[in-house]
Amino acid sequence: MANDALEDGLEPLSETQLRSGAAFDRVIGNMANSAVTAFVAAGTGSPEAGAALGGAVGPLAEELSYAIRRIVDVRRERATVMVSAAADENGVSSSELLDQLLRDPAKMRLLVVGIEAAGEATADAKLKLISEIVATGALAEDEAVVDEQLLALSAIRELEVPHFRLMLQIALPSPVYWATAQERQQYRYAWPESRIVEASPTLKNALPALAAKLQSLGLARTVAVEGAQDVVWRLTSFGETCVDAIKDQSRFS
Repeated sequence: MANDALEDGLEPLSETQLRSGAAFDRVIGNMANSAVTAFVAAGTGSPEAGAALGGAVGPLAEELSYAIRRIVDVRRERATVMVSAAADENGVSSSELLDQLLRDPAKMRLLVVGIEAAGEATADAKLKLISEIVATGALAEDEAVVDEQLLALSAIRELEVPHFRLMLQIALPSPVYWATAQERQQYRYAWPESRIVEASPTLKNALPALAAKLQSLGLARTVAVEGAQDVVWRLTSFGETCVDAIKDQSRFS
């Protein structure tokens, strides 16, 4: 199989890494072949049918074993990249960062969630954001700050790039001119869906699903505006905290 390069910032796996467990995969394939052959032959009384089906399943099991190993390798590599980036953010070595995080139970939990989130991240922008949150938590002396970073990371790991684009859009002042001074103060950051689409046309088709996801995580909420022609959204305080954690917002543009 080809050793395809991954996203920028992540080294492609070497051929040795890709095939280091090839012998193990072959054993798994042979075991599946033998087991299926025996089971089908016993059940049907036809050794030929057992051999045919076992011969088909064996290679599939071998490839599945290889695929699982590669997934594990990629997740481990992305977690390593995240830790290294977080260490660079704080101007320390990876070993020093891990020492900071492992001394405190709350910071240790932040590290665990960060590693899990990094392994799941498919975009480099999200991976970088995860590393920045972990770095902030590692330096924090106030336990409340660590808890805040952990909450933000737990929510952010559920999001993809379009979710971040929507959050960053409605974090801006609303383009609506509200009729009264009271409305202008109250709804300054309230965005009708039609105006969101005007500002970010690429979000149009997925907007209901994206907004619903933000709402389910407590990052955004609807606002009741008298006379509004469509749904109006704004970030919650927690959503604003998560946006504040995004140091380089241009990565998600």
